[in-house]
Amino acid sequence: MSVYKSNSAKAGSYSRLSREDGDKLESDSIRNQRDLISDYAARKGISIAEEYIDDGYSGTTFDRPAFQRMMEDVKKKKINCIIVKDLSRLGRNYIETGRYLEQIFPFLGVRFIAINDHYDSMNQSGDADQIIIPFKNLINDAYCRDISIKIRSQLDVKRKNGKFIGSFAAYGYLKDPEDRNHLIIDEVAAEIVRTIYGLKLNGYSAQRIAARLDEMKVLPPLEYKRMCGLNFNSGFRSGISPHWSVMTVNRILHNELYIGTLVQGKNRKINYKVKESRPVNEDEWIRVEDTHDAIVPPAVFDTVQRLTALDTRTAPDEGSVYILSGFLRCGDCGQNMVRRSATKKGKKYYYYHCSTFKRGDGCSSHNISEEKLMKMVLEVVQKQIGLVLEADEILSEIDRLPQERLGVKTVTAQLISLDKEIQRYMDLKAKVYQDMLDGVVTREEFKDINARFTVKLDAAKKAKAEGEKKRDALLSRKGSLRPWVEHFKEYRNVAELSRKRMASLIDSIVVYDSNTVEVHFCYEDEIQEMFEWAAELGAKESTERRMAI
Repeated sequence: MSVYKSNSAKAGSYSRLSREDGDKLESDSIRNQRDLISDYAARKGISIAEEYIDDGYSGTTFDRPAFQRMMEDVKKKKINCIIVKDLSRLGRNYIETGRYLEQIFPFLGVRFIAINDHYDSMNQSGDADQIIIPFKNLINDAYCRDISIKIRSQLDVKRKNGKFIGSFAAYGYLKDPEDRNHLIIDEVAAEIVRTIYGLKLNGYSAQRIAARLDEMKVLPPLEYKRMCGLNFNSGFRSGISPHWSVMTVNRILHNELYIGTLVQGKNRKINYKVKESRPVNEDEWIRVEDTHDAIVPPAVFDTVQRLTALDTRTAPDEGSVYILSGFLRCGDCGQNMVRRSATKKGKKYYYYHCSTFKRGDGCSSHNISEEKLMKMVLEVVQKQIGLVLEADEILSEIDRLPQERLGVKTVTAQLISLDKEIQRYMDLKAKVYQDMLDGVVTREEFKDINARFTVKLDAAKKAKAEGEKKRDALLSRKGSLRPWVEHFKEYRNVAELSRKRMASLIDSIVVYDSNTVEVHFCYEDEIQEMFEWAAELGAKESTERRMAI
């Protein structure tokens, strides 16, 4: 081990302050550390050759700029002594700190001093230091681990409470000046987000959307943030002439943030010593709805998600996908229908046929002309819209009726009658029990009579439960919201199909032959339930009206 003389030491003053591991007390401030080290060096006659400060760096890693610069100066013989306030300033990683103290510093001939821990490698007191110093390093490591767990738990609590904890708000939003954990809409960027969703609904691919935004001279999110004065950095470099990328467009199209839902905790640091993050399973993500104002309506977001799941490849000479692309299925094998063209007498015709047949894997062609198919689908759509609007009108009319004309009055009267019947059987059971006590009936007669009353009482209670369920259903239906109906109302006068209309209304189209197609609509279960309910209540209202005449 090297031997030092105080007046030969060229010391480096090292100070560190972390914003992650809890080193926030005033006693640990950079200024206090520097003053403490300067006073100590003056008292000991040690010359401070250089100061090294890592402000805002965790002690769990030694990959700190000032520390690395200090070690380079050690190798260059600029300094041969390192002074810190205490061992935790050097580091909180038990293994790495021990390696520097026991191997690296002695090998490089560096004197190390930790003032508050009364440690000076030139004046080690023997076995005591060999035990106490590693133990202190272990405590520092454990302290950092404990702080890391507490901070992680606090952040998870914030996430679960719908608090935004990111450093920067996503494109389209800003941090609320009055609450940094809340997002508010940035109207300039939000309008671009709406444009992106609108283009997708109209059949544009992500690549075409990116090109369209570049044509509009719209700044990409990274450049927009910088233009707004945000000191934002990412792993992506935009170059001299920044452009929108397909990846950026797809991120926006799939981000639930735009419907008011915060999804956080997608990645997590491996542990408090390893700063790299790894993806978290989707079922462990923290998802909280309605945490902020939405930019995109949920129905539009859902429609876009369905569209991106379809086969929507764009033809080389087309700016958007075909209207029916991704919606057509073969009625026999269930595979996609593909679009083809044929020229006859100089005029081009388009038709669809089964992709399985095209590959030669069986099935039949199921040929159908595009013009005929579009006409058939439009007629079905128009008819379905009419039926939905008719059913909605019936339900809306019933919503305005008083309860006594909804059948609630009849059910309520039945419930009152059942309450009386239940009470009567309970009274009879009590009376026959008293008769047994008074000797009017025998115990055997009591058991027989009581059993018969119990059966009737249970039947009355069951009928009451069913009646209450029916009454609750009637009341819950009254005034119930049917937001999906607005999609159909929007197209009540539809005269032609478009990609947006297809995506909003239709789930799939099954082609059996040139004369038979089956259209499956979005919200099919809700539509069927609506029809059944409208028919039931419409018939009930008609019957009650006739009886009242």
